[in-house]
Amino acid sequence: MKNDKIIVKCCICRREQTGKGWQYSFRINESNRVYAHGFCSVCYDAAAVRAKLYQVASVVPVLR
Repeated sequence: MKNDKIIVKCCICRREQTGKGWQYSFRINESNRVYAHGFCSVCYDAAAVRAKLYQVASVVPVLR
């Protein structure tokens, strides 16, 4: 395990960061893998939009 590299995986869609961008990977044996989790660019953008909408919704009063 000392020669394994750290694989960055999106915490939302589970794609892995490679030299060719973010791609889905189907590994059979993951027991020897070391993962770091983050956001791919697509999931990050979607999460940023949701966070901004939540922020705006918490400031705007509800009209009844």
